[in-house]
Amino acid sequence: MSVAGAAFIVSLWHVASRPEGKIGARGGNDTRRRWRGPVVSSRRAVCMARLRKPVNYDSTTIPANYDAGRSLSPEMLARWMELVASHSSAAVRAILDLGCGTGRFAVPLAAHFSATVVGVDPSAKMLAQARRDPHVHFVQGQGEHIPLRDRAVNLVFTSMAYHHFTQPSVVATECRRVLHPSGSVFVRMGVRERMASYPYAPFFPDAVSAGERRLPSASEICAVFGSAGFRSAIVGEIVQQVAASWPHYATRIATGADSVLASLNQEQFQTGLRRLQDYAIKHASSPVTETIDYFAFR
Repeated sequence: MSVAGAAFIVSLWHVASRPEGKIGARGGNDTRRRWRGPVVSSRRAVCMARLRKPVNYDSTTIPANYDAGRSLSPEMLARWMELVASHSSAAVRAILDLGCGTGRFAVPLAAHFSATVVGVDPSAKMLAQARRDPHVHFVQGQGEHIPLRDRAVNLVFTSMAYHHFTQPSVVATECRRVLHPSGSVFVRMGVRERMASYPYAPFFPDAVSAGERRLPSASEICAVFGSAGFRSAIVGEIVQQVAASWPHYATRIATGADSVLASLNQEQFQTGLRRLQDYAIKHASSPVTETIDYFAFR
């Protein structure tokens, strides 16, 4: 990182104390809508969020295999970057990637917005695998105590991390604190309502119930961020290709990089994997897609 870049990172830093319709021609499979449900938090949504327990990635082998199992193609990453930009303020100079993991979105965010990105994740093992880039700085930390000063960033981005927050309402409040008043939050997340539709679900039936217990609902996400003072919520979905073929998808699943599947015991996982591999042999040429939800807040 250059001296100028390092100085800019230092200017963002905060010693954390107690935190006081269709989209474009390329997006034929992308839909968005303004949230019509409750944005102000409900007691039930916040209580359910508190009951969720995170996965301790440092006690698993997931970090070593995460990129092999969860990476996206350059084309899919570009679509996500365009979508994030469409819900962001005009000037994005600094970005927080919260729950950044190995940085699979941090580096594309820095490149797309020509911005400095701070990636925060609680897992030392995930950060050890993180991609290195002069415009990205990684730090171990919790969403409940984000180590940035007030109004430090123009965009908070979080992907597939909400279900790991121990106190989502506190995280949302922290996002509000570190975000510039003109900034936005973009949440990329699989939701409970979608669990049975994921491509691995028919082969791992025990994973469906496990995922439904672990994942948040769309209404919970909107309610929790509403409780933190966010008053505008755009909810949408995008159909993304996760593998060019079923055999490729089976290979990705075999890495064990999915935290929901990692909650199964070995017999459940191996039985499901054999079912998936048998299916993949018979449907070798078909691409595999899944629908992922997103939420944009201001």
